Amino acid sequence: MSETIVFTLFQVIWQDLVENVAYDSTKQNWQALQVVIDEIKGNKQIGEDLAVALEKSFYSSDKIIAEKCRDELIKKSTYTQYRGAKIYNPPDNDTGIKKLENKIRLLEKQLKQFDKKLFAKKSFINPSDLEQLVKELSQSGHEASEKVKQNANNQFLQEAEKDCYVNIYKSAITDENNGLRKLMFNSFLIVIEPNEQLNRIFNAKTYLILNKIREQVK
Repeated sequence: MSETIVFTLFQVIWQDLVENVAYDSTKQNWQALQVVIDEIKGNKQIGEDLAVALEKSFYSSDKIIAEKCRDELIKKSTYTQYRGAKIYNPPDNDTGIKKLENKIRLLEKQLKQFDKKLFAKKSFINPSDLEQLVKELSQSGHEASEKVKQNANNQFLQEAEKDCYVNIYKSAITDENNGLRKLMFNSFLIVIEPNEQLNRIFNAKTYLILNKIREQVK
């Protein structure tokens, strides 16, 4: 995953984090973000760990939704066997199921990389990108800030939907209550909680307890 997309994932997570009722609302978004920048500058490993947590959360959440959509399409379809392969009807469902199965295989491959002790490509959250975000948030008016947020959300959804244009999947990832953003937010907090530095920076344990997130993902 490119560092540009990883940074987009961070923006999306950060937006949801600061808009959550459990967050200390007395802090400005950009002031709290400065803490993240200082921590990464002081320890590059934190930037790498943060990037890995973002990628894992994105891939695992996307996989959950893709599997649910595939299973739902299968339930709504009939099929015939041809040379050992299932062909689903109606044809649109067959196309959707195959696209989702391809996506699931790709996501499984991506997730397996994190199980290896060493994997070649490690992303990194660049402090200079975060500093630019702080500048935009601290100096921009409300309308400009909202545009920054919307752009991040659009890029986030485009990355998820890439090579998988299936109506049921698109509806699922954009669902406000159970969509990809919500799943990734919950997954991110669970992933970073065991990491002492990230848990401290993002108050992950506090969020998990106050929002009863563990119960939601069971």
